Amino acid sequence: MLRKAVQSDIEQLAQIAFELHELHVNSDPTDFRSVPQEYFKGELSDYLQSEDKSILVNDDCGINAYAAVKFTDINDPTRCPRKVCMVDCFAVKERFRRQGIGKRLMEFVSQYAKEQGCTDLRLGVKSFNENAHKFYKSLGFSERTKTLEMKIL
Repeated sequence: MLRKAVQSDIEQLAQIAFELHELHVNSDPTDFRSVPQEYFKGELSDYLQSEDKSILVNDDCGINAYAAVKFTDINDPTRCPRKVCMVDCFAVKERFRRQGIGKRLMEFVSQYAKEQGCTDLRLGVKSFNENAHKFYKSLGFSERTKTLEMKIL
């Protein structure tokens, strides 16, 4: 079942967030460091309490995937006005990947964003995460910008 998350989901959401974060720690330890799972409970709880943010979940006898999204109105003199949905975090438990859950959840995110008046759906993906790149491109996402980095110390 696809639905909006509620406060009582925090424990399950934190487990998934921790799993995803550890993937990042292992893939890029120069940028990411381990934190206790408890950290994510606070972050996700704050997310649920915000008016311009939502967490959407796939709950099939327990949450196995979630998307944390926020909404931004772009309206300055240099840009075309629009409302954008930014996917801050998208995670599927490892043992549930490649079963169509992520695709269904992203379709739900897209529909939810449209209902909120958004015209664009955006997200960021780390360069090392080739599987995520392939997944998002298979859903119709295209590259819009690149962030370049240079170590100076």
